[in-house]
Amino acid sequence: MRLVGDDQKFDRLLDAARAYWAGSRSSRAGGDQCVVTEALHQDIRVVVRNLLMANALCDLLPARLVVLTGTDQEWSEALWEQYDIERARGLAEAFGAAEVVNVHDLVDRHLAGGGESAAPEGIDAAERATLVRLARVPRLPETEDEWYRARRARTRAFSAVYERLFADLPAAALVTSHVDYDQWGLAVDAAMRREIPVVHVQSTGCMKAYALFPERRKGLRTFREELTGLIAEHFHEHVWPHRSAIKANAELVASRAKGNLGRPSWWRAGGTSQFELQSETERRQLRQLGCQRFGLDPDRPMFAVFNHAISDALGTNREVFGDLAQWFEETADFAARQDSVNWLFLDHPSQALYDTTGHFGAVTARHAGRRHMAFMPSLALSKNMLWSMTDLGVTVRGSVSNELPAFGIPVIQAGWSEWSGCGLSYVAENRDDYWRLLGEAIARHAKGASMVTEEQRERARLWLWLYRSGADVPSPLLPHWEMGEGDTYAHALTIAMRHVERDGDPFHCAVRRMWERREPVLTRLDFRHTAGIDRALGTPIRAVTDAPPAMRTATGFDTAVPPVQVPVEISSGRAAELQAADHFRRGVQIVGRFERSGLVGLKVAEAGHAVRVNVTLSVDELSAQDWHLKQETGVDDKALPRLIQVRAQGRLRQCLLLESGGAVKKGTVVFDLMPDELPADGLLCIEVLDVTEGSGVPETLRGAVAGSVMDDGVAGLRIDRVRLQEIPDDDVSDPALATLDASRCERASLISSGGLVNLKGRGSHSLSTGMFVVNPVPQGVFGSGGDLTIRLGQKTGTPACREPRTWPRRMAWHRGRRERRTAGAPNVGPVLSIHSGDEVPVAHSKAGDSTELRLRAPAESPLLVTVAPAQGAQPTLISTDWCP
Repeated sequence: MRLVGDDQKFDRLLDAARAYWAGSRSSRAGGDQCVVTEALHQDIRVVVRNLLMANALCDLLPARLVVLTGTDQEWSEALWEQYDIERARGLAEAFGAAEVVNVHDLVDRHLAGGGESAAPEGIDAAERATLVRLARVPRLPETEDEWYRARRARTRAFSAVYERLFADLPAAALVTSHVDYDQWGLAVDAAMRREIPVVHVQSTGCMKAYALFPERRKGLRTFREELTGLIAEHFHEHVWPHRSAIKANAELVASRAKGNLGRPSWWRAGGTSQFELQSETERRQLRQLGCQRFGLDPDRPMFAVFNHAISDALGTNREVFGDLAQWFEETADFAARQDSVNWLFLDHPSQALYDTTGHFGAVTARHAGRRHMAFMPSLALSKNMLWSMTDLGVTVRGSVSNELPAFGIPVIQAGWSEWSGCGLSYVAENRDDYWRLLGEAIARHAKGASMVTEEQRERARLWLWLYRSGADVPSPLLPHWEMGEGDTYAHALTIAMRHVERDGDPFHCAVRRMWERREPVLTRLDFRHTAGIDRALGTPIRAVTDAPPAMRTATGFDTAVPPVQVPVEISSGRAAELQAADHFRRGVQIVGRFERSGLVGLKVAEAGHAVRVNVTLSVDELSAQDWHLKQETGVDDKALPRLIQVRAQGRLRQCLLLESGGAVKKGTVVFDLMPDELPADGLLCIEVLDVTEGSGVPETLRGAVAGSVMDDGVAGLRIDRVRLQEIPDDDVSDPALATLDASRCERASLISSGGLVNLKGRGSHSLSTGMFVVNPVPQGVFGSGGDLTIRLGQKTGTPACREPRTWPRRMAWHRGRRERRTAGAPNVGPVLSIHSGDEVPVAHSKAGDSTELRLRAPAESPLLVTVAPAQGAQPTLISTDWCP
C-alpha cells in the first residue's frame, strides 16, 4: 500500500483489524463455499472496500474469505507507484482471509511450465483493452513487436489461471474494484461463465457497489453491458415512480454538484469546479467573454466534445466506433465540415497517463486554422466558463453525460455508460444514428432551440441523487473516500475498528437487501417499501416548487446574491458580492489569486451613473514558487517580469507590468464604466489575462515581448482590493498639477513600470524590466487626453573619492564626464499599441543623461515602450508632464 504511514502506523492498523475481525476465520471455516475478492490495487481505500464488502457477504452466507494479490512489471510501470504485496497480504489476513493467493505468481508458473492457455470466447476484448492500456496508445499497431506478443501470452495465462481457480474454489461471489483488463476483467469473465455473482465496488463516496446476478443476465457480451440494462430497469421501477418524494433531496444534491461536492465529475475537481451563476444575463456575459478569449463566434451555438482517456477500458461496454480514437478523429472531421456551430474539443485532464503518442495534439494539428473549431485542455476552462459556453455536450461514456443534462445542457453519447438507459441523454444506437443525432442537434440549435427536455433534466437530477446519495451507503466503520489515502485515513479506520460494533451497521443491512432481492445497485433505502419511502427520505430542508426555473442550471437550494451598492470596497474573497470566478482562488485577507488567466465577477447594482473601478494587484514570492503553471521553470524565467492585460466587460482597459522576485510588488488599475456597461441582473466582469492571450493579439506584440516577459504571467497574481466609487459630473484634475513623479504615475495607473513596494512612495523608478506601459486613464484625470512628456534618466550612482588633480587634468576629466553623461541617455525603441500592434509616432530627444518622449495620451489602447540602457547605465523613469 502507498501513503498509509510508516510501518508502526500500519502495524497499529493491522492490530486493530485483527481484533475487530477476531473469530471470523474460525467461524466460517466449516462453510462449504467462499467469497473471492482482490487486493490488486495500491490504494488502501480500494482494498479495504473490497474486504468489507466480501466480509459482509461471508457473514451473510456464511463463507470463507479468499483474497487475490500480486502485480507484474507492466502494471507497475503503467499504473502503480508503490504496490507492496506484503502489506496487501498482511491487510487481507488481518481482515480475516482464510487464504491469500498471488495470482501473478500463478501466471508466472503457468507460463514457465508451458501450460495450455486456450482462449475462451470473448477474450479478445479484454486482451485488446489490456494491451492498449499498458502500452498507453490509442489503438493496437499494425505490426506488433515482442512485447505485445509476450503480453498476449500473459493475458491468456491469466484467463487459464482464473478458469482453474474458479473451477477449484466453491465461490459464492466475486468482489472486485475493477471489471476491465486482464488481472481484473478476466476474473469477472470467468465468474460470469460459471454463473457466480459479481459485486463491483465503486471508488467514491461512503460505500457504493453494483451487482450482477446470473439469473438477471440477458446474455449480453460484457459485465458493463449487462449492468447498463439492469440499472435502467431498477431506475424506472424503483426511482422514477418516487420522483415527487425524492425531488427536494435531488435538488439539494444538484446544488452540491454545482460546487462538485461529490463525484463522479472528478475531471472537474478542485478550484475550477464551481458553477456560481444565477441568471441568464450572467451566463451570456461569460459566454461572450469566453468566446472572445478563445476566438470563437458567440452568435453560433457551441458544441463541446469531451475526449475520453484514450486507452481506458476499450470495448468493455457498447460503443458505436471501433475505439475512442476513431470516435474522436471522425467527430473532428465531421465538425470541420459543419461551420454553422462552434466546436470546442477538450482533452482529458489525465490523458498523459493514458497516451504516449500525442494523439490529441495530432488531431489538433490536422484542423489548425479552422475558425469555428478550438482544441484545448479541459482544465483550461473553469466550470463557470464551460457551462456558460456549452450548448450541447458530445461524449462516449463520460460523466458529463449525466451531469450536463441535470443542468439543462443536452448530451449525445456514442457509447454506453451505466446510466445510459435512464433517459438522461441521447444515446446513439450505431454510427448512422450518431451522425443523425449530431445533424439534428445542429439544425435545432441553429434556430435557437435546445434538444434537452424537462424530463431529461429531471431524470438526470434523480440519477445524480441516486449515485451520490441514494446508492451511497454509510458505515460507521468506513471513512469517506474524500478523506484520502494517507495517515488520516489509516488513523480514522484504526479508531473505528477499535470502537465500532459490528451489529446494526446499515451497510450490512443494505448488502443483505441487495443480495436477497438480487438487485443491481446497493442502496441505503428500501425502494420497495413504498409506504415508508417518504419517512426514510426525511423532511425536506426547503420546499421546492414546480415553477419553471429562471435558468436551467438553477436548483431549489441556490442562495440569491443581492447586488452591492456603490460605493464599496472589496478586500476579501469571502465577500458575497464576489459572485463568480474563473481560474481564481478566493482568499481571506486578500480577494484571491489567479491560477492562470481568468476573471472575477462582481454582483454590482445597476447604476444610472458612471462607476470608477480601482483594482490593486500584486505579486510576491509565492506567485512564482507555488502558483506558476510551468513544471520546470528556471530561475531566469521566474525572474522575468509579468505583463498583464486587465479587461472589464470584454474591453481592454489597461495593462500592468510587475517585476518578479523580492518584496511584494503592487500595481494599480483604474478605469471608468459607463452606465450602459453594467447590465441589470448581470456582473461586473474583471478579466486578467497574460499579454499574449486572447483572440486578436497582434504578432508584432508577441514578437516584441518574446523572451522578455514571463510565460503564464497571471499565475499566482493577487487581487488585493477592488474599490468601486461614483464619478462626480464635475470630476476634473487640478489644472495646476502639470507634473507627476514616476511613483505617482504608477500609483495613478498612467504608467506601469514594474510595480511599487509601497503605494505611498514618491520619486523616480528604475526600469530594470527594460520596458514600461503608458495606459489610457479615466477622463478628466492627469494624463487623459492632450500631450504627455515622459522624462527618462539613468540610475544615479555614488560618486567615488578622487585624489586632487592639476587644473589641466581636471578640465580633461570634466570634458570626458560630459561626453559619458550624454552617451548615457536611455535609448527608446519603437512604441507599440498593445491593441493593434502598430507603431505609434513619438517624438524624443536627448539632453545629457536624460531622454524625453513626447506623445499623445492614449485614449483606447495601452502603449508598450521598450527602453535600452546606454553605456551600461540603468534606465530610470523620472517624471511625466501633462498638457491637457
